[in-house]
Amino acid sequence: MTSDTVLLRCKACRTLNRLPAGKMRDRPVCGKCRASLAFPVSPVSATDSTFEHEVNDWPMAALVEFMTLWCGHCRMIDPAVNDLAARRAGFLKVIKVDVEREPGLSSRFSIKGTPTFLLYLNGRLLARLDGAPKAHSELEDWISQTLMKHGPAFR
Repeated sequence: MTSDTVLLRCKACRTLNRLPAGKMRDRPVCGKCRASLAFPVSPVSATDSTFEHEVNDWPMAALVEFMTLWCGHCRMIDPAVNDLAARRAGFLKVIKVDVEREPGLSSRFSIKGTPTFLLYLNGRLLARLDGAPKAHSELEDWISQTLMKHGPAFR
């Protein structure tokens, strides 16, 4: 498999599909069952039982935000996080974890404050960012710089 190819698991039949990275936005379908290989265009919520699936079954970069609904910094950075999910759909999956509803995940990742961001690539943790960036563009810059060090360029 080349770096221009991604593996995407079908949610319907669980078949692993090999796709050219450039075709991710062309509404790909599963080669076996013909179901849509849809990807999220907005942040998805993860729980203790779905976290591994959300992160490990995604073939590209995944940004996990540990947050709370009442946190002022979380609410301030929320538009940037939502915008990233929409603009980078198919390449960056944004996952949100509410630390009050998921204390097990918060403990597992030693979350001391919100927001805390974890960046994964192919299920492997690359970096952690504690606190909200001062400017919205700083979050995207952090993601881009981290991915350039560890893998394919952020598109």
